Amino acid sequence: MVFVMDPTGVIVNYHIAYTKEVLVDVPTVKSKRDAGKFIGKKAVWTDAKGKKYVGHVTGLHGRKGTLKVKFKKPLPANALAKPIMIAD
Repeated sequence: MVFVMDPTGVIVNYHIAYTKEVLVDVPTVKSKRDAGKFIGKKAVWTDAKGKKYVGHVTGLHGRKGTLKVKFKKPLPANALAKPIMIAD
């Protein structure tokens, strides 16, 4: 797994209906076309203790390039507004 440093996103919000999904905003992505390149990629969030949560980019949310990332287990509440890495 190779990590690309540029597409580091920020966890913006939890998807309300599906607690295992989070919405991620990548500052370098400004359109649906740019965000579509990330569908199917892995996303890794690491907590303060070093535990890694691995998810997959499953789709887009809205028209401004926000990504939907789905995890096997819900992320803890302190994950909001924290950085998340998008991997190749």
